[in-house]
Formats: sequence, C-alpha cells, structure tokens
Amino acid sequence: MAAFDSALLARRLQQLVDETGGVDRAVDRVVAEQNAPKRVVQAIACGMDLMPERYDRNAGTLGCAGQKRLLESRALVAGVGGLGGYVAEELARSGMGTLVGVDSDRFDETNLNRQLFADRSSLGLAKTEAARTRLADVNDAVEFLPHFCALEDLPETAYEHTALLFDCLDRIPSKLHLQEMGERYDIPLVHGAIGGWYGQVAVVWPKSRLLSNLYGGKQEGIERELGNPSFTPAVVASLMVAEGIKVLLEKGTRENAVIFLDLLHNQWETIPL
Repeated sequence: MAAFDSALLARRLQQLVDETGGVDRAVDRVVAEQNAPKRVVQAIACGMDLMPERYDRNAGTLGCAGQKRLLESRALVAGVGGLGGYVAEELARSGMGTLVGVDSDRFDETNLNRQLFADRSSLGLAKTEAARTRLADVNDAVEFLPHFCALEDLPETAYEHTALLFDCLDRIPSKLHLQEMGERYDIPLVHGAIGGWYGQVAVVWPKSRLLSNLYGGKQEGIERELGNPSFTPAVVASLMVAEGIKVLLEKGTRENAVIFLDLLHNQWETIPL
C-alpha cells in the first residue's frame, strides 16, 4: 500500500469537520481528494477523537483508541465457511482494517443450514469470492484479500504484517499447520472448533504448542460424526472475535487455556493446559 502523509490528511480532515460539522462526510471528502484508503482516513479520525458514525456503538466498549487499533490491523481468517463466515463478518462490522480470507472450497447445498455467506445464489461460488462480495457491502472501508487455495498452499507473504490468525478450519492437520505459521511469524492464533451442540475456543500464543497438546495424534474432530447446526458456529465465532479483539487491545490475561462450550446442557468451562 502506498504511504500517505498522515499529518496532511489530519489537517484536511479537521478543516472539513470544522466546515461541515460531520465526521463521515469529511472522511469521504478526504478519501476522494487524496485517493487514500477509507480505513486509513477513518483511523486518523479516531486518532483525533473523531469517531465515524458507523462505529458509534463501538465507542463505549472500544473507545477511539481501540477503534483506531482495529482499523490499522490485519487479520487472517483461515476458512470462511461455518465458523469463518461469522468471524469475517463480525470483524468487518467491528472495523478490522484488512482481512485475509483463505479457503479452497465452493458452496454447496449442505452449507445452507449454517454458513453465513451461503444462499441459493452463491451455490457453486468460491467461498472467498462470496465473502469478498458480502463484506464489501457490510463495510466498504475494510480491505478483503481473498485466497482461493488450501491453507498449506497460501504464500507466506500473506502472513506478513498480520496481527491475528483465526483458525476456522475443519481439518486438524491444517489447524496444526496454522499453529506452525503463527510460531514462525510470532502471531497469536485464535482457535475455534465446533461439532453438534459443542464448541471450543482458545488463544494460541506463539510457541505455546497448545493445539498440539490439545489434539495429540488425532486426525478428525467430532464434527464428522455430529455435524453442525446453525447456532453453534454463530456462538463460537462470536467468542473467537471477542477473544481476538481482547488480544489486539491487550485486555484480559495471557494464559494457555481452552474454553469448552456445551450448548445442550448450558455448560461453559475454561480449562488450563
């Protein structure tokens, strides 16, 4: 991405806000005049304590400083199906500036019961392409970079400048590969897995080997037997996004633990590993 003179953009933004009284109109004018990415100008506005209206309901939770941090950050979502569709959309709505989406699959009829980007018109489409179209409508400030490939075939350049990895994969070997890449590039990984009524979430800190300890020599998860209804991925994905934003904003404690959810019996347990 081209470099921009932040001080110049900030001065022009303040001038337009003073003239019009509206942050969003001022942001749009600066974007048009300077050919700058909208996420960059929105981040500058947040740095001036000028919250764009679309993030107004984030203000009490994230504050301008937290919103600026999200807009300036990049996350990689591995798998944009059941879990990953919800994760990607929640991140886009939250204002994550850049999202890298990785998936080698296309939508089919079996995805319609739970996958956010799946509808009758998207059947046969690459999941990454459907995600790109949907997220452009959700938040036009977010840059979505689609990779229609297996995670193992993703160019390593895709991991550069990335602040978070989201594991929304259904293959254990691929999850372990993502853990390895997190270690190689020193990137925290937010892990999620689902099956039937059950789910699990964890923050995998680089070099913790948490996924290796969790899965051992297993090759398949319980979703092969139990399947996945509509509600479990939505709940688990929301928890993953909350954990990821906490990592970015340095809230909470740094620990090696897994959150296990049993939606059938309304049980929720955090177990240290």
